[in-house]
Amino acid sequence: MLLFFTLYWGLTIVEVSLINNGYINPTVLAEAFSQLLLSPLHMDFLVYLAVLCSGYSYTYYKHSRIQARRNQELSEQLLQVELQSLKSQLNPHFLFNTLNTIASLIRLDNKNNAIKALSELSFMLRKVLENQRHQLISLEQEVEFIQSYLTIQQMRFAHKLKTSVDVDDQCLPLDVPFMLLQPLVENAVQHGSQLESDQNELKLSVYCQDEYLHVKLINKIPEKDEHKGFGIGLSNCRKRLEKLYHLDFQLSLTPMENGYFETYLCMPIGVLDA
Repeated sequence: MLLFFTLYWGLTIVEVSLINNGYINPTVLAEAFSQLLLSPLHMDFLVYLAVLCSGYSYTYYKHSRIQARRNQELSEQLLQVELQSLKSQLNPHFLFNTLNTIASLIRLDNKNNAIKALSELSFMLRKVLENQRHQLISLEQEVEFIQSYLTIQQMRFAHKLKTSVDVDDQCLPLDVPFMLLQPLVENAVQHGSQLESDQNELKLSVYCQDEYLHVKLINKIPEKDEHKGFGIGLSNCRKRLEKLYHLDFQLSLTPMENGYFETYLCMPIGVLDA
């Protein structure tokens, strides 16, 4: 800025000298310089400063918009990585339990059910691979995924497990996070497996109301829970809900009478805050 003003005022002195006298010499230049000092120099400075500030403000605004867009993209990428990581943690968990089920059937020499269980597991793994890059899946497909899981578990526990799945037909086309409900069902099945009584009920109901999807899962639990691994799926489920919906969801676990337990999930329909 100082260099610019020095050059600008120097050329102004030369120009004034030529206009007034038609020639240049030290005396003429000194006279032109004195006239310049008496002129409102601050106006030149203010005009230049205003132009400079305007240009700088525009440049800063442009760079800030670009940086904000980059930050948003990075934030979205990071969120997707975190969600993918949480979803991938579920796969080994349910796969480990399912393979144990098939191993148990083979040890019991129940080959027909073992083959059927492998077929159901193949369907589940295919769904996992198909939706590896997707966070959402239709509720209908999620229920099919759960039904395959329950089929395998009913083979393992035989008469010990009685399941009931009731889903409102209007909800079936709705999108839900893939493998979000399955860990809840798995948690209920594993609790019921500790009970010595037969026909331990597991009731899953899904319905839509007030722009929210409501999921209720009721199952019986033992008085003393000796299994230490049930919290993995539930904790993972809650983290995914927080990433996808922030605080706009509800996941509650409530003891009921006669040894029953209710898992309740409520989340918005067709809205992702993430």
